[in-house]
Amino acid sequence: MADGSASGVPPAGPGAPGPGLKLTVHDCVELLDSQLGVHPRLSVPAALHDVIFPPDDTETVLYAILDASKIENLQILLEDAVIPHRCLFKGDAEEEYGDVAPWLVVLSEVDTLTRLLFTHLDGEDTPWNIARFEPGILFRASPDFDAVWRHWRRFYRMKYETGKTYYFRFWEPAPMAAYLGYIKEDAERVAHWFCREGARIDRMFLLENRPAKWRLTEIEAEPENYIRPRSQDGKPFTLTAGEVGAIASARLERDMEEVARRIEKTFGEHLDEDRAEDLVFRRVRGLFDRMMPAGIKQLDHLYLLACWEVFYGPGFEQKDPEDQLRKICLSETREARKVEALRDRMNALPPTVLAAEQHMQGAGA
Repeated sequence: MADGSASGVPPAGPGAPGPGLKLTVHDCVELLDSQLGVHPRLSVPAALHDVIFPPDDTETVLYAILDASKIENLQILLEDAVIPHRCLFKGDAEEEYGDVAPWLVVLSEVDTLTRLLFTHLDGEDTPWNIARFEPGILFRASPDFDAVWRHWRRFYRMKYETGKTYYFRFWEPAPMAAYLGYIKEDAERVAHWFCREGARIDRMFLLENRPAKWRLTEIEAEPENYIRPRSQDGKPFTLTAGEVGAIASARLERDMEEVARRIEKTFGEHLDEDRAEDLVFRRVRGLFDRMMPAGIKQLDHLYLLACWEVFYGPGFEQKDPEDQLRKICLSETREARKVEALRDRMNALPPTVLAAEQHMQGAGA
C-alpha cells in the first residue's frame, strides 16, 4: 500500500499531522474475496487488521454509520445479527425514511457484516456484495453508544453560512474525506466533530471504490487534547462556503467516476481494447467541464452526453458541419428541452460524420 494525501487541503507530506487531524491515505487496498476454503475467514484485509483493530486498544469500539439505501434489508440484517444499532433519524422521520436512512452500528472482528464491508466479489451483482456501493463510514470511539448516537445526530442537518439548511450526508466516504481534509488544521472545528462529552472519536476509516483501485483514508484524532468550544453568541455550528465547496467537489468527482464506470460496464466490449486505462474517465471529465456551465447538470443527461463523448471523441458538439449541436448547448433553453434537441440532432447526423472525426483524432485523445 502506498500512502499519499487526502482530498481537500493536502497535508505537507504523507500522513503529516496538523493541529487537529492526521490523514493517511492507503491506496491500492486489496479487499477480501469469497475466501472459499479459508478457515477462519478474515473480517478485514490482513494489511489493514492492526489499523482497524489496534492490538493494544482497550478503550474504544468499532462503529459504522451505514446507509440503508445502499444495503438491501439493512434493518432486518442488523436485527438478525443481534448487534447494537439505531437509526440516526427518530420519530416520524425514522418511520417514513428508515429504509433509506443512516444507521449507527457497533461492529466487531467476528461479525459477518464487518467482513461484508471489506469484501468485493468482482462482477457479482448480488445484494451482499455491498462494499462496491460505499455504504458508509467506520470509526473507533468511546463505548457509550447513546452518547455517540446523540453526537452524530447533530450533523446530518446543518446550517450553511447563508442561513439555509444544508443536508450533509457525512456517511458518504468521499465527501467526508474531502471535508475533513479541508478542516484538518482547524482544531476548533475538528473538536466539534471528534470531541463531545461522552462521545470521543479517536479514528475514522473512509473506504472508497475509486477507478481501478480501492482507497482507505485513515483519519487519526486526539480528542483528549481538544477543548470543545462553546458556540459564539449562541449561534449554531455552520458550514462555510469553502467547506461546502470541498464537499461539492468530492461529490462531483464521484459522479464523474460513476458515469465512467457505468459506461465501461455497459459498453466496454465495444471500446478499443488498446485504449488507455483512464481514457473513459478523462473524456467524461472533459464533458462535465463543458456541459455543466452550459446548464446541463442532471446525471442521467450527462451520462447520455458522456456516451457520445466517449464514442465520438472529445468535443462531439463541435463536429456538426452546420454547428447546430454547439448552438443548442449555448442556448438558453431549459435543460430537458436542450438535451432533447441534442438527441434529435445527433439522430439526424450521419454516424460516419462523427465516426470519421473520431478516427482522425486517434484512440488516445
